[in-house]
Amino acid sequence: MAMSYPSRQEYLDVLRHRYAKASTRQEKSQIIDEAVHTLGYHRKHVIRELNRSHPKRPRPRHRQKPLLYKEAIPTIQLVWEALDYPCAERLHPALVPTALSLQKHGELVLTPSILDQLRHISRATLGRYLQRLDSPKVKKRMPRRKPSGLMHSIPVETYDWNEQRPGALEIDLVEHNGGDSHGHFAYTLSVVDIVSGYSHRRAILGRGQANVFAALKYILDQWPFKPWGIHSDNGSEFLNDQLFRFCQSNYFEFTRSRPYKKNDNAHVEQKNRQYVREMVGYDRYDTQEEVDWLNEVYEHVDLYANLILPMRKVVAKERQGKKLKKRYDKARTPLQRLIERDVLSPETKQQLLDIQAYINPLALHRKISNLIAIGPIYHTKEIIKK
Repeated sequence: MAMSYPSRQEYLDVLRHRYAKASTRQEKSQIIDEAVHTLGYHRKHVIRELNRSHPKRPRPRHRQKPLLYKEAIPTIQLVWEALDYPCAERLHPALVPTALSLQKHGELVLTPSILDQLRHISRATLGRYLQRLDSPKVKKRMPRRKPSGLMHSIPVETYDWNEQRPGALEIDLVEHNGGDSHGHFAYTLSVVDIVSGYSHRRAILGRGQANVFAALKYILDQWPFKPWGIHSDNGSEFLNDQLFRFCQSNYFEFTRSRPYKKNDNAHVEQKNRQYVREMVGYDRYDTQEEVDWLNEVYEHVDLYANLILPMRKVVAKERQGKKLKKRYDKARTPLQRLIERDVLSPETKQQLLDIQAYINPLALHRKISNLIAIGPIYHTKEIIKK
């Protein structure tokens, strides 16, 4: 039977005293042979151990730390689900307010102990807890088709990364072709304000100029304040006389990205991933029923993204050799950012705050999840037929 580590150290300590008192080479060799035979160590290792002036210190035993905030973990997980599985940096500022909102809607019960833990948990500790949880978010990404490169008399510019005036809009189309660009299929028009993160989406069938313009007009009519700029890629669905004249008549600054430079539209590309691809995936949608289903999903997603989900913005950049170090601000919802910028009318501000107070974040998240799980009516009918 193998000796335990403490027993081996005690045995070596006894041999160490004998080895130190041995006067001849033969006696020391016999002690070494005994240790090698008993412990199974290499001869050189035994010699090093016996020549130690002091015995080796016992290995420190790893103390099992008590799990802090254990009582609050179910609440954290529920809030994490209600906010669509954000990172710790986005979840931490909204943890307590969202938990209180869920309690108001009857989704959970907050004891004084749990509430105290939620208020005192650090962002780093929250991040370690989130690493243990599995997020159901879609990980797959598909390459998007490159812009056509159609050139018109619209200036090539980009918004400043630290733009301070709300109303700088980026627009883009997301294809729903299932990996096959042949035929007629649906698109999602995404519009995002780069300063506040406020965004809207609208699904259309095909990317004809008239369809795209009608969808953009629909979104702008619902925008809570007047924009001052529109920035698009080089697709012909955007770079056309109809949209150009519309921007001129409304005094919008109309600009476009550099050809093949995707990062010139970085803000709307990020929203495309988070609120389109991660929500409705990469399937092919090519019927009006499926477009109607997409727009029903987006009605709920727009409320969720603008009034409930916190987001972070880059506030500083520093170049350190080949690396670009970025510093982010405190996570806040797009609505909070618009209120801080004081660009909303009192009526619009109060209307949006009333809607936000009425919304149950977890119920809204479940509604979106159920809509996505059920799928378009067209798909449901096909399943019933089979």
